[in-house]
Amino acid sequence: MSTLPWPVRAVVLAVLVVLYYRYAKAALFAACRRAAHLLPFARRWDASERGSVLELMAAGASHVLVVLLLVLVTGVDLTKLTLGWDRPGLIALGAAIGVGEVALGSLLCRVLIEGIQTIGMRRASAERPGSRVRPASAAGAVAGEERMRQWLGRSRGGWIRHHLKTMEVVSLPLALTLTAVQVGSEEVVFRGLVLTWLRDAGPLPAIGVSCLLFTVMQIFLMSSWRAAMFPVVGAIVMGLTHSVLFWHYPALLPLMVAHVTFFLFAVA
Repeated sequence: MSTLPWPVRAVVLAVLVVLYYRYAKAALFAACRRAAHLLPFARRWDASERGSVLELMAAGASHVLVVLLLVLVTGVDLTKLTLGWDRPGLIALGAAIGVGEVALGSLLCRVLIEGIQTIGMRRASAERPGSRVRPASAAGAVAGEERMRQWLGRSRGGWIRHHLKTMEVVSLPLALTLTAVQVGSEEVVFRGLVLTWLRDAGPLPAIGVSCLLFTVMQIFLMSSWRAAMFPVVGAIVMGLTHSVLFWHYPALLPLMVAHVTFFLFAVA
């Protein structure tokens, strides 16, 4: 399929991403929630906790299968992209990138939320004749912080929930392993496979397709656009950063470490 024009290859990738991340994962998670009520294990956990652990395990395993499928479809040789495990400097670099990304993503998300809240207050004031937006006060600041916490609390639902629940009920090494398998596989898919397969299209189309698919994927299985805001903002920051880095230095290890680091700080 590498002989196909790059726009056709981009469409193939988009179809596969939507089929898996929107529909297959939804069916998989629904099956895990049903199984949580039937399987006789870990009765010290409630059904929600059992379901979350099963969901994360299923997500990791299915991501590996998706990687294998895309390797067959694209013909990309991943062995050339996964070098560097013997270089601790790459691991440290990846961790530093992840910390920087989560800081920038959090800042941008907060600015967006405050901007949306300000616009909402002005619209509400405009709908009430004779009223106006009052200057900030201590009480207003407290109320604003409470609204901010409520908004950010919504972002911890959807598909993020099974990561949070799993970290609460299983050992930290197991939780880290399950999370690393899933988010590491996403780096393989959206950077290693997508960018390599579309490299002949040039940097702008290839990076554009990679970032778009990675960002759209975050919206799936989230309860609302407010809940999806932080994942989407984080995906834009991470997608652009990782895509540009991979385009010039095609090594997946630091990007996988950065993704895991970002995720751990984001859900902590």
